Amino acid sequence: MEKITLAPDVLDIPVNRVSPVESKDIYTQKEKQYTTAISVGNRNYQIVLYGASNQIPYRLTELVEKNSVMLQNKYFNLLTCYCRGVEYMDASTRQDKEPKPTMDPAIRRWMIRNNVKKFFAEQIVDMKYFAFAVTVVILDRDRKKIVRLVHKDACNVRFELPDEDGKVNNIFFADWEDNAQPKDIEVIPLLDEDDPVGDLLARTGKERDELGVFRTDSPKNHKYAIVTRMPTPNCRLYPTPYWTGVLRDDWYNIYGQLTAAKLAKLKNGQNIRYHVEVSQEFWASRAHAMGISEGTQEYQEMKKAFLENIKKCLSGSENSDKMVWSDFTTSVDGKERHNLKINLVDTSKAGNEYNDDIAEVSNMLCYDDNVHPNLAGANPGKSQMNNSGSDKRELFTMKEALETMTHDLLLLPHQVAILFNGWEQKVYPDVPMILLTTLDKNTDAKQTTMNGGGNNPNEEK
Repeated sequence: MEKITLAPDVLDIPVNRVSPVESKDIYTQKEKQYTTAISVGNRNYQIVLYGASNQIPYRLTELVEKNSVMLQNKYFNLLTCYCRGVEYMDASTRQDKEPKPTMDPAIRRWMIRNNVKKFFAEQIVDMKYFAFAVTVVILDRDRKKIVRLVHKDACNVRFELPDEDGKVNNIFFADWEDNAQPKDIEVIPLLDEDDPVGDLLARTGKERDELGVFRTDSPKNHKYAIVTRMPTPNCRLYPTPYWTGVLRDDWYNIYGQLTAAKLAKLKNGQNIRYHVEVSQEFWASRAHAMGISEGTQEYQEMKKAFLENIKKCLSGSENSDKMVWSDFTTSVDGKERHNLKINLVDTSKAGNEYNDDIAEVSNMLCYDDNVHPNLAGANPGKSQMNNSGSDKRELFTMKEALETMTHDLLLLPHQVAILFNGWEQKVYPDVPMILLTTLDKNTDAKQTTMNGGGNNPNEEK
């Protein structure tokens, strides 16, 4: 039993292999090397594992959850990509300066029943974590309409081994975490990734396929899967998320080591606030005044009681801002002679030597997630907030504009539903953006769209 290390010294993934595999190889080995046979019902299938251990998505999620900067970056990306959420816009207002959402009661009811806002947010999460998202469309009894759009968690989806033509026919949905053979595996036919609506129309007998053939499958099939992938080099069944580079170049580990070092310094460093100096002559004089002989038990108890009184006087919130005074004399040469002296120990620098390094690593983690540190607040402190309001507004606008490709990819299931249900003359899907404005506009923000012919997000109103 050897190990694949996804992030060195952070997480080891057990895997049965003949030769050792380094962390960088987890995404670069041939996918066909990681296959296994499963049985569902009376049929046998060959599935492609998600990494050698089939545990990559669960381990990626675990790694993100252990890093506060990375976790908040993912959340920030979810918020900025969501914008105003998906809307079905009235097609008759598409060329207007401000396109309007549809008010068609049947379509609005369908949207509410499918909770399309939540569905859209769930799809974004999987796209940001794993670079692909899976939708299941459910047809009505007559297979004439799509009645449901259901999100399937990408971490629980596995693909069937492609056939001789390179086509993946099915996906398998189950809880694969630390489980090579789940009991409940759902087999769902996968629609053509390049033309899912055409494939669905052909399978249900509504239209012929590209070869002019009705490919009507079993009338019992009412569920079909749609896969949306973020384009990546050497496109694989399971894409390599762009942000995972930080797991292989050690910046992720550096952050963990720095925070651990700072915590250890704070825990193990001397937590001493005051240093109290007491002259030997003071104890002798005090004992004489109290009629106590030196070296006796009573003498030791006198010293202990006095020091306890000093401790009570200096510590505790109730003693803050209080004054302590004492007499002192000087020697013949003018040097001070103190019977009692209280020195303040400077502890303000404990652990702070790591601050600059932690800020540097936070910047790298933000860069890896395509998040500007001044927007997400990864670098606390007044000195780090060196952008004006105008700069931050432009950064926010740029961030939302960069989500356009993700929006276009995630709108595919909605476009399939609209075309299959015959609503293309009534509505079109869109994701309205939030555009921050200047104070002279008398409003904090306004809504705009990249998908309407009459609206330019850079236009001044």
